Amino acid sequence: MFVNIRIALGRGLIVAVACAVLSQAASAAPSAAGARNAPRARPAQSGVDVLTYHNDTQRTGWNAAETILTASNVNAATFGLLQTVPLDARVDAQPLVVTSQPIDGQGTHDVVYVATENNSLYALDATSGAVLWQVNFGPNVPDSFKSGDDNVYPFMGILSTPVVDRALNAIFVVSDVFQSSSDFFALHQIALNNGSDQVAPVVIQASQQTKNGSLWTFNSQFQLQRPGLLEANGSIYVAFGSNGDINPNISRGTILRYDASTLTPQDEGVTDTLAIRNDAYYLTSIWQSGYGLATDAAGNIYFSTGNSDPNKPTYNAAYNHPEGTLKLSGDLSTLLSNFTPANYFSLDQGDADVGSGGTMVIPPQSGGVPNMILSGGKDGRAFLMDANDLGGHSKNKDKVLAELGSGSCWCGPAYFVGSDGVSRLVTGGGNGVTSWKLVPTAHKPQVSEDSSTGSSVVNGLPDGGGVIPSISSNGTAPGTAIAWFVQRPQSNDDNEPGTPVTLYAFDASNLSTQLFSAQAGLWRHAVNSNANIVPTVANGFVYVASNEQLQIFGLLSQQRGARAR
Repeated sequence: MFVNIRIALGRGLIVAVACAVLSQAASAAPSAAGARNAPRARPAQSGVDVLTYHNDTQRTGWNAAETILTASNVNAATFGLLQTVPLDARVDAQPLVVTSQPIDGQGTHDVVYVATENNSLYALDATSGAVLWQVNFGPNVPDSFKSGDDNVYPFMGILSTPVVDRALNAIFVVSDVFQSSSDFFALHQIALNNGSDQVAPVVIQASQQTKNGSLWTFNSQFQLQRPGLLEANGSIYVAFGSNGDINPNISRGTILRYDASTLTPQDEGVTDTLAIRNDAYYLTSIWQSGYGLATDAAGNIYFSTGNSDPNKPTYNAAYNHPEGTLKLSGDLSTLLSNFTPANYFSLDQGDADVGSGGTMVIPPQSGGVPNMILSGGKDGRAFLMDANDLGGHSKNKDKVLAELGSGSCWCGPAYFVGSDGVSRLVTGGGNGVTSWKLVPTAHKPQVSEDSSTGSSVVNGLPDGGGVIPSISSNGTAPGTAIAWFVQRPQSNDDNEPGTPVTLYAFDASNLSTQLFSAQAGLWRHAVNSNANIVPTVANGFVYVASNEQLQIFGLLSQQRGARAR
């Protein structure tokens, strides 16, 4: 067992590289499950892959190669539910799609991979939903053990969205396994074709030695691995938050980095040189409602953080960045830029985390500010920032390019280019799914509201805090851009199977035009457990995972189970 520290960015945020060989392999290592009920193998057709959270590492949520679904055929008469696939637990992760994937003994299929809170990973035929293989990594962790954090009600296992590397024939996943009186997080590299571990999985550990001689040690019991995994720079990045704000003296925001090929830690000898004062309040967690860490073309890493101490101001440019958006070098050694709102302490006091929302890297634009990011949180503001200078912290006025009125956000943004060639930002906060035109100029860009769904279709339990939209289109062809999202439950039931969630489709060129809505699964304990569900749109299908099920939507007239995929 060994632990290597990369660098610490503060009392609230640890950036480290650490791993230990998984000695508990007997209880956690999966075995490939055959598919006794799998369909007969058929030649699969080529199509679009969705290999990571929100479609790409910038997290735009845009599938620009959807040639089947359009604004004219997505309606109640021609589009609807095709399959419901039973699963063994709730799903917080986004389904991922791999086309033309060989499966041992079963030929080639288009496959949808789904991870559950029971520490199970499924490979399902993307058309019929038949189970091709299933693996389990060990017992789930009761929410009572996680400090009673019922955000993960009634237990947790795989909470974040995995990531796929086709060149390595691998899907990477982080499980949380319970062993009688303790739990441990493990990072796995799983073979796409049969569900086996391709290299030895690693138990996640980290610690930080500070100048004053104290030692902080990562304790899995008090951490949640919520943000989607990121693969970039030949590495897998794994980010952690806390069990709510329950254990502020123990929990911290943490990022770990592993070699994608071997799962060994990435360590270039940069160790912590930053002092951390004696203090009982850490946090500055990384949650982002499941939104994955983002990266730009240079391999830099972007993310947002949650609150720190509500009793006194704690921001310090050297070591603590609560309520902020951060840009790190790809090796995690250097804080390149950061943004913290002027009113961050009032956000701390009101539990109004900036880090309840995700950070999106906007594709490069023309004009005077080519590189930008967008992030926002609970207080209803989405901040458009220059990626080269996020603005830092000012006590008076925020140095940002624009503030968008997204509404209270347990959500994350999207991006697409319309048929008019204009870039659009899409926010999903409590004001509704809203499209904003982004027009470059010689100086800072102009941003204006284009259209919106209104608030009624995004409000739900808990908190009424929005949704995470996805966009599909056939490039910029007119009549093809659709905004998809899943509205959270309108009522609560702690008993099985829970209460309904709703899939919506709106014309992305005019978000006041609703195309489709239907119940798309169920959710338990909606009163405090966010259903931050992200629909996956690919190859004429829409995949929605919820409590103990995956629902597959598509064109009713085709009933494409008859078509090989």
